Amino acid sequence: MVGANKGFDSKSKEILEDYSLSPVPAEQKKRWIDIAIVWIGVAVVMSALLRGMMIGLGLGSIGRVLLAYALGELILILIMVFTGYLGARTGLSTPLLASLTFGPRGALLISLLLGLAFLGWFAVQAGLFAETMAVFFPWSFPRIWLALASGLAMMLPVIFGFRGLKALSWLAVPPMLLAFFYAAFKVGFKFVPRPELIRLAQAHQPSPYPLSLGEAASLVAGGFIVGAVTSADIFRYARPRWLEVAAAATIAMVVSALMQLTGSTLAMATGLYHEELPRIIISGEFAGLGFLGFLAIALAQWTTNDSNLYSSVLAFKKLVRLRRWKLTLLLGLSASGLAAAGLLNRLSLFLSLLAVACGPVGGILLVDHYLIRKKNVPEMKAETCRQRNKSSGLNWMALIAYLLGFLSGWLTSGHPWRLALFPFSIFAFNGILAGGFFYWSLTLLEKYLKNRKRKEK
Repeated sequence: MVGANKGFDSKSKEILEDYSLSPVPAEQKKRWIDIAIVWIGVAVVMSALLRGMMIGLGLGSIGRVLLAYALGELILILIMVFTGYLGARTGLSTPLLASLTFGPRGALLISLLLGLAFLGWFAVQAGLFAETMAVFFPWSFPRIWLALASGLAMMLPVIFGFRGLKALSWLAVPPMLLAFFYAAFKVGFKFVPRPELIRLAQAHQPSPYPLSLGEAASLVAGGFIVGAVTSADIFRYARPRWLEVAAAATIAMVVSALMQLTGSTLAMATGLYHEELPRIIISGEFAGLGFLGFLAIALAQWTTNDSNLYSSVLAFKKLVRLRRWKLTLLLGLSASGLAAAGLLNRLSLFLSLLAVACGPVGGILLVDHYLIRKKNVPEMKAETCRQRNKSSGLNWMALIAYLLGFLSGWLTSGHPWRLALFPFSIFAFNGILAGGFFYWSLTLLEKYLKNRKRKEK
């Protein structure tokens, strides 16, 4: 009886830890609709509406807008399906998958990059959440306290792991979608003439909106590509079935496209820039949703930001040996403090650098598991995973490919020191392609050299 109680306590402890350092067991796998609703909560975000407004003004016609969304979302769906199935098949998070490819020592660097990137964006979004509250409520509270309170509130569901994300998403997603879609219908679909929309896009300061189809598609894909690369963090709870993973990814990205289309229609009907989105949603001059509009905007920021902190905790769990819920509290408090201090608002370039740094990780993982391993990804138990980590150290080829992929992604992206090699660039996607290509090439080269040496002997 005592042994049975010990087994029960061990199982309860592992569930509380959210399987952050071991594969999610088969009995803990969730229905595909639960996975989809979590992803929809991540995809329904303020930035999707903002991107949609920029694309709507820049392209000026619904036909071109829809084509841009189709191109951008197709890229995201493909990446999510392959990385997501990898997570579903193994039950492992992105940092644990990285330890199998890069080796445990190499994975420490990858975990640090992922953890800092997601934690930084959590702090930024917490600050934006505080700004939203300050605009709507006539309170005299200092912004520093609003930002701190916002971060702490957003942290709470993450303490409960995937279960907390699922509960928040089921609660928040339906009213959010209804509110935003209603706002679009309320504003109407009588659009400003295309020449005027394009003129407004060109006149936007500090930089004009994207005016070509390629730039718009890049904006669509770039806005979610880091989430797609690390989608194993959520899909590890999915059953390993291609159709279910593809269904969850497709539905989430279709909803994301609808959100962006809502933003496009709002901008094309009003001729207003994306900075005016809260006014369009809340003000009686346009949609007039008042408190309901504010609530929809707030929930959109909340559901997405919880995913940022969740992925950050999974990454730092490889570096810090704390209980997962304690680590969540530590990181949540730290990021909330940074949001309150306003420090992250001055580090947008650094955060963009970290976001580009995530791309090559996905490309190398996909090549390693689908081309080099040829899909023979083992069903690993926690003990097997630990033994494999002990037997390997650092995969230098993966690390070299990562560095080359990072440089390719950075130098071909829309950031400072850009090399003008392409007419447009998808944020972090070039790094995915380059990282995978260099890793595959180096692996083939190593195999060729080994065969040649064997023949010479």
